[in-house]
Amino acid sequence: MRKMIYGSLMVMLSVLVVGCASSTAENIEINDDKVPSIYSVIGEKKIVGTNSEVENKVRKTTLTYKAGSISEKEMQEYIDYLRETENYVYTLDTKQSTEGTMLQLGKESVTSGKIILVDVLYPAMASESVKIMYRSGEGSLKINE
Repeated sequence: MRKMIYGSLMVMLSVLVVGCASSTAENIEINDDKVPSIYSVIGEKKIVGTNSEVENKVRKTTLTYKAGSISEKEMQEYIDYLRETENYVYTLDTKQSTEGTMLQLGKESVTSGKIILVDVLYPAMASESVKIMYRSGEGSLKINE
């Protein structure tokens, strides 16, 4: 009986550890790619939710940050860093909705035939959380120069 309880506790603990993201991680790892985290660009921000899944061969990791913890200026600094230092490009026009401002950045993956997408949802109201989704899947970016 003790072994069964101990085993159950170990399984629950491993699920909790895998399901949590560190607010001080330098990078977000998506398959073979590493995307600089909010922490590595603007400092530690409280993560209140994480979700990682694979759907239709696309790996997704969504981080939800504490409401009001990331200012619009800080978010712009993060976006500018990804674009200017990491060579991300806008892949969708910025969209305004009742939820807030949504934009998407993309970059070719280190794995041939794949891309990385970073979706940012900055809320309309400061009382709501910032969400950033990191995805990696099949595709390519055609950039007109």
